[in-house]
Amino acid sequence: MEEEKISVFKKINFSEIISFLYIPFTIIFLELALRIKCGIETFSFFVPVLFFSFSFGLFLSFIALLPKKAVMRKILGSVFVFVLCLYFTVEAFVSGSYQVFMTIDSIAKGTGGVLTDFSDAFFQAITGGFFAIAAMFLPFIIFIVLVCKKFDFSVSEDKKFSASVIMLIAVMVFSVAGAKIVRSNSTTLGIYQNAYNFDNAVKSFGLVTGTRLDFQYGIFGNPSDDDFVIEEPELPEIPVIPEMPSETEPETDEEPEKEYGYNVLDIDFETIISEETNSSLLNVHKYVSSLSGTKQNDYTGLFKGKNLILIAAESFAKEVIDPELTPTLYRLSENGFTFNDYYQPTWGGSTSTGEFSIFSGIIPTSGVGSILRLTEGNTDFTIGNKLMAEGYFSASYHNGTFDYYSRNLTHTKLGYETFEAFGNGLEKKMSDLYWPASDLELFEGTISDYIDKEPFSVYYMTVSGHGFYTGFNHAMSSKNREFVEDLPYSTTVQSYIAANLELEHALSFLVSELEKAGIADDTVIVLTADHYPYALEKGESWGNDEDYLAELYGFTYSDNPGRDHNALIIWSGCLENEYSDMAIDIDEPTYSLDILPTLCNLFGVPYDSRLLVGRDVFSGSEAVVIWPDYNWKTNFGYYNFTSGKFIPASEEISVDESYIEYINNIVKNKIAYSKAVINYDYFGVIEKFK
Repeated sequence: MEEEKISVFKKINFSEIISFLYIPFTIIFLELALRIKCGIETFSFFVPVLFFSFSFGLFLSFIALLPKKAVMRKILGSVFVFVLCLYFTVEAFVSGSYQVFMTIDSIAKGTGGVLTDFSDAFFQAITGGFFAIAAMFLPFIIFIVLVCKKFDFSVSEDKKFSASVIMLIAVMVFSVAGAKIVRSNSTTLGIYQNAYNFDNAVKSFGLVTGTRLDFQYGIFGNPSDDDFVIEEPELPEIPVIPEMPSETEPETDEEPEKEYGYNVLDIDFETIISEETNSSLLNVHKYVSSLSGTKQNDYTGLFKGKNLILIAAESFAKEVIDPELTPTLYRLSENGFTFNDYYQPTWGGSTSTGEFSIFSGIIPTSGVGSILRLTEGNTDFTIGNKLMAEGYFSASYHNGTFDYYSRNLTHTKLGYETFEAFGNGLEKKMSDLYWPASDLELFEGTISDYIDKEPFSVYYMTVSGHGFYTGFNHAMSSKNREFVEDLPYSTTVQSYIAANLELEHALSFLVSELEKAGIADDTVIVLTADHYPYALEKGESWGNDEDYLAELYGFTYSDNPGRDHNALIIWSGCLENEYSDMAIDIDEPTYSLDILPTLCNLFGVPYDSRLLVGRDVFSGSEAVVIWPDYNWKTNFGYYNFTSGKFIPASEEISVDESYIEYINNIVKNKIAYSKAVINYDYFGVIEKFK
């Protein structure tokens, strides 16, 4: 009996088992390691993760076993395992640095800048995360040291055909089984297809599946993107939230309320629809034409003919604003339009996508490549181009490298006749070049370009607030250290605030110069962040051993609203003087996509509100703040799409499923529309019919 057991045992070919299963188990190991490293709920949707991982791993094993020569099989297997380990490692550190998984395209387009402009962060991630890297590369080390030496990584010729057939069948079975589980309920199906987002898909179904879906939808399209819900459910009855309080008491004999038209252009959608042959575009036309647009209002044209200075502030946070420490920021935020519930979502591409959202009023659905793809088409709809068309002098500046994120190719197409940064002229206007560069020197060196050329439209992308923040170890933190050392924060948070004080100094200079020139009342300053200060979060990339962002905020956030809340400043001297009665608080939820339509309305330039995802905040239209993972916030509360959890804005509010479905449809439509704008150059398509 014992001899029979030994005989059966000997028939088991461990080399063949290793050949079949090493790559599948490598992927499963890496998926688990990634989830642990990034703090993802390990067992959330983990059955489909196992099925999809095993299926893809078997497919790679099948390919690796095709060559006849053993050495080629080992080389191919080594390449597969190495690439897998490298990819998972890169994504682990991308997520650790930016709190979001990025597509291969976004990583590739941002790599050059990371290795040059932000090399400190890159090498900090490598050195600080050595053990994590070693763990991620463990399958490759084992493969090289043990598998390649001890096993042939092959299948005997007599078993090769049957083994290949079985492997391919197993690939299909596991893949179909995983897909069936995913499609078994609306939440998982939404993440997988109907409301696909790369970051959400990776967190839910694993990196392999998220990447596969990215390629699949990128090449063949996502069929759900064409499914616009034009006839939305009737809005259910929910508690009414009071409107914004009026600054003046209503008179007894009120004049009839003024009737306003809509901010829409004369676009012949009937002809467009009748002539369209592309079914996907036809659905987009029908969706856009079904919208009513937003109304003009008391604020329409308030800033007509005035100058505009638009500022995207690097890593800015609302908590920086303080009446004593940052008096100019405080003045601008309190004496203009005050936004009490504003957000700058993390769009999946760091600074580039933050800029995109500010410029375009639509959602950046292609990661870092969004702005480059957008500017390959028609961009007449941006506020910069609209003001240029009215004869404005225009210029754009960035105190960083000129070709980082391809700004040298994009910014002159966004409404700015010139773009200057380090490497194409700005270095001649700034006395000291250090990292990060001074926002004050940026403003000082460029203001003479435009201050006597009214009307002007100027854009600044600042950099002084950039991380690192540990130990006052960069130029701006060190420069302003004396102002923050007595603040009740850790050294890291003090360093962050010190870095942002350079923006305060820059704005103080700017406002002073505008007032000296007598044009402060004729100039509008708009400022918001490109993204929240993620370099304060815990992680190897930024050298943080704890979550300093929670310290800055004064609370521990667990979801996007808390993390992405920020400040939006829209100020003009006239709001302190002639139009002081118009300077109001906006309590409704607003976000960066609202900037473009609001500015178009304020400057009185013709635009079609149906073509923008954001809204003019003065229009009275429904407030919906959208995150790229299909989460949203309205006056009534916040909804997490993945968990299906709704958090009401107050205890008095209670909504049912019909309301959630109503807003979910709006969100899906707007994200699908944003994809169409980028994929089809939709503004170019529409331009032909104006």
